[in-house]
Amino acid sequence: MRVTFGELVVDDVSSFKVDYATFINSKYVVSLDVVEYAAKKAVENWNRGRRISRSLSIEILLYYAATRQIKDALKLGIAEGKNRVAAVILDESRMAEIGFTETEFRPEYDVDSVIEFYGITDDEIEITGVEKLPLLVKERIALFSAFGDVAK
Repeated sequence: MRVTFGELVVDDVSSFKVDYATFINSKYVVSLDVVEYAAKKAVENWNRGRRISRSLSIEILLYYAATRQIKDALKLGIAEGKNRVAAVILDESRMAEIGFTETEFRPEYDVDSVIEFYGITDDEIEITGVEKLPLLVKERIALFSAFGDVAK
């Protein structure tokens, strides 16, 4: 498993099914370390038999989204057209099939979208500061991993 950043062009998102990688829209990627943390938690629980989905790639997305609801987790995924994404690659040999181009990671997340998606409160931001947003997201993932769902 490897976590990286790059670009991907998707013509038809409804037919784009990949089980050898997970892609997370850069709008929600606060840090590649947080993506890696979620992926490791997903794989760890997957190997213990604590599975939510039938696909490890979806499982990783569920953990990053800190939700059991696939429809909610897919909001963090890709769209049609050009996508800047964090990629959790499970099988390197198959990445060429989809035209993924690795690029340097430059954080470009949308603070308001991240705060809204994870249900982060004004009090939390006031106490920690917006620069600690990656830790607040990581906290949501840790709670999800431990308890199976996070109240948003």
